Amino acid sequence: MKLKNGVAGILCAVLSACGGQQETVQEQQADLETLNPEGQEVVFWYQHTREREEALQKLIADFNQSNSHRISVRGEYVGRYGDIYNKMNVGIQSGSLAASLVVAYQNQAMAYYQADGIVDITPYMESPKWGFSPEERQDYVQAFLRQDNVGGAQIGFPPNRSMELLYYNLDWLRELGYDKPPADWDEFAKMCRLAKQRPFSKSKDTSRSLGFLLDIDTSRLAAMVFSRGGDLVNADGTAYLLDSPEVRAALELMRELSAAGVIDVAGEQDAELNEFVTGQILFSQDSSSGLPFYKSGIEDAGLDFEWGVTHPPQTGETPVVDIYGASVSICASTPEKQLAAWLFLKWLTGSEQQARWVRASNYFPVRKSTAKELQGYFAENPHYGVAFSMLDYGKSEPTIASYQQVRRLIQKAMVEAIEGGNMDQVLADLQLAANKTIEQ
Repeated sequence: MKLKNGVAGILCAVLSACGGQQETVQEQQADLETLNPEGQEVVFWYQHTREREEALQKLIADFNQSNSHRISVRGEYVGRYGDIYNKMNVGIQSGSLAASLVVAYQNQAMAYYQADGIVDITPYMESPKWGFSPEERQDYVQAFLRQDNVGGAQIGFPPNRSMELLYYNLDWLRELGYDKPPADWDEFAKMCRLAKQRPFSKSKDTSRSLGFLLDIDTSRLAAMVFSRGGDLVNADGTAYLLDSPEVRAALELMRELSAAGVIDVAGEQDAELNEFVTGQILFSQDSSSGLPFYKSGIEDAGLDFEWGVTHPPQTGETPVVDIYGASVSICASTPEKQLAAWLFLKWLTGSEQQARWVRASNYFPVRKSTAKELQGYFAENPHYGVAFSMLDYGKSEPTIASYQQVRRLIQKAMVEAIEGGNMDQVLADLQLAANKTIEQ
């Protein structure tokens, strides 16, 4: 991995993988300590809309009014993740990048970092003047910080995280003879078959009764693979492992249940949410950020059934869950603007701000101390509390820069496999195509 040079020597610490020298790091750190971020203007590109955007804009306004350096942050909605990714790449290539902070998944941030579009945040975190005390550093969920650390470089900083959950209709499970969700995938399959035979008593349309509706999404498959003890990349994250026994087992089960007519593929956005809240599917696998929508959807549908959330079925003794979420990266610009961007990012992840953001977004906070300020929220939202308790079981998806492209390849392969394509050929082609993206 090459060293990010940025605009001035303070932009990043030299990576050990590049044979960085301690003297250089100390010089960079010393330069950082003398910077003055007074009056800097920071542009923050994000993807949030509606209530989340409103809450974020209020946080930004509070920072602008309260920070002692007269830093001014302007938040801009730039579209969805793909839109932001495209705009960032154009800005980096043209040398006219307008953003100072940008929301990015780890693989996207890695692409920006390799193109010198963002900087290593490590010096800011470790700065005696601008960074964290040892106690503050330990207050962050370390697993979340590690998700953005690649080869020793902190290419992003997490403001929140989400988790892949299994939503289940507990009342319907009881009608089928169970009192809890499936422990493993064999039990999951049995429950799905029973759901096909015995529709939910409160369903408004018993002509359609299924165990599960599969969203063709890479994170859905990743969670299934993780739950079986597998991964999508090798141990050092240098190659994809998509022709593995765990990937094969996950897809074969989905194909088998689909062929039996007990599960279906989601044909449109939020189909699994809509059919779950109306009692037509027994299970839904979805992000924890959807918890408020499941709650309100069930209330609006008027079925009044008891439901719950848990981790996907597992094969091992200790659960493994897919934890993901976009972080925020500092764009390469002037040293003063980068420092100003860091100070806002540091403030945004403070415990009080985190608690406000959780209530507005339903994301998980990245600081442990935030839990103390959320006891009332846990009481009001018990399903959120259940999911929160599983954060220690988290595993992340690949940080390889080409993962954005590979996600599309995986989704195409999911469709081919479930529709009856030759599994050996589908996975062999997927493995080959995915690893070619690394070479390219």
